[in-house]
Amino acid sequence: MYVVVSSVIILFALIFLGFYIGKRRYVNKEAAPDFSSLVLNVTMPATVFLAIVDQQGSGLMHEGIFVIPGVALLHLLMFLIGLIGVKVMRVPDEDKGNWLYTALLSNNGFMGFPLALAIYGTRGLFMMALCNVITNLLIFSVGIKLVTLNTKAKEKLSIRKMLLNNINIAVVIGFIFYGLNIPLPEILSDMLGYIANITSGLSMIVVGLSLSRLPFKAVFEDKKMFVLAAIRLLIIPLATILIIKILPFEIDKDMAGILVLTAALPASAAQSMIAEQYKANTGAAARCVFITTLFSVVTVPLVMLVYGV
Repeated sequence: MYVVVSSVIILFALIFLGFYIGKRRYVNKEAAPDFSSLVLNVTMPATVFLAIVDQQGSGLMHEGIFVIPGVALLHLLMFLIGLIGVKVMRVPDEDKGNWLYTALLSNNGFMGFPLALAIYGTRGLFMMALCNVITNLLIFSVGIKLVTLNTKAKEKLSIRKMLLNNINIAVVIGFIFYGLNIPLPEILSDMLGYIANITSGLSMIVVGLSLSRLPFKAVFEDKKMFVLAAIRLLIIPLATILIIKILPFEIDKDMAGILVLTAALPASAAQSMIAEQYKANTGAAARCVFITTLFSVVTVPLVMLVYGV
């Protein structure tokens, strides 16, 4: 599982880079919302659009008929487990949204893509890309609502604002290009590629910048975060494995593996960026991403070993 370990190490290097440059004031900590806005409104839409368009001619889209319902049910399972965790742990109102977001949405973009490719090949990568489309739709609709739940967000959210954002528009345009097999000019593809390549690194640096506002000890002071990490990284993926094993019918092996991998990944970095952009609970959001990413270097290989990879 070298690819798992190396992916997590890269994530942490980028988080610590953001933390370091924030503490050293190389970049103003208050710039985090501006970087978040850049990622959410420019670079991530380019990433999502290219992830869809790049599958033109692959002949794999028909598999989405099975993947999309599977990942939708997976997210329902994760949300239900998150609700139970919030109730059992008596999570304060101001933290409930971040707990539910962490349980519901995983980092199946930056971490999921290379892991899916390494373990399941191009077929697995395509399935993970489809999972990522569903996840992004949830992140920038339900996810925004959760991160800002019971907080003094800088602006009120409407259904229109949650659904009509650049990410979801990029998804729709991407599927139009894919469905109509519209060729993307090489110069435009290259330009979007340069923009998309910024997404992963900058998003993790934003997490570090958010954390740099806190004393280092404060990152670990909320002990309930370790319970949340256990829910996100162990309980949810193990429950997913159990359900797959006891199903009265057999599902595609690669698809089952992608669902388990999606369930096993740490919290999505977009959680911290949304909190920054909407002036929500930025400290709690950054902790969720940091703590779950920290422990995922051990838990992701362990879960995939239990599943039988």
